[in-house]
Amino acid sequence: MLIACLAILSGLFFAWLKSLLGADTGNAESINQQVNINLAYLLMPLLISPVIEEWIFRKSLPGLLQRKLPKPAAIILSNILFAILHGDWFIFPYFVNGCLYAYSYERTGDLRVPVFSHVLYNAFVFATTYIFAV
Repeated sequence: MLIACLAILSGLFFAWLKSLLGADTGNAESINQQVNINLAYLLMPLLISPVIEEWIFRKSLPGLLQRKLPKPAAIILSNILFAILHGDWFIFPYFVNGCLYAYSYERTGDLRVPVFSHVLYNAFVFATTYIFAV
């Protein structure tokens, strides 16, 4: 739960910073547009993506990268890829939150912990961007 709260605080900070730069909301805005068309699109950011992303970027990819790199480098590289693949030019919140999720996985050894944090974060982002867009 602490990781989810830290991820939300990180997201709020970066949203504030992004607004100072006059940038759009990126991924969240795009997802909200899809949800307005079909409510089933909520399944992707709230359930499917967190499970797949956490399995790839916290478990599988770092494990593969550790064959050639030290563990910290593997985790950082995995989180850089996680951030870039979100397709938003402002990658910092994705990287920071990815590191938080990685920390929670490394600390507990249980992939459900970062998945739960990721789901809560995505739900928070969706709710706030949807509420403020209306």
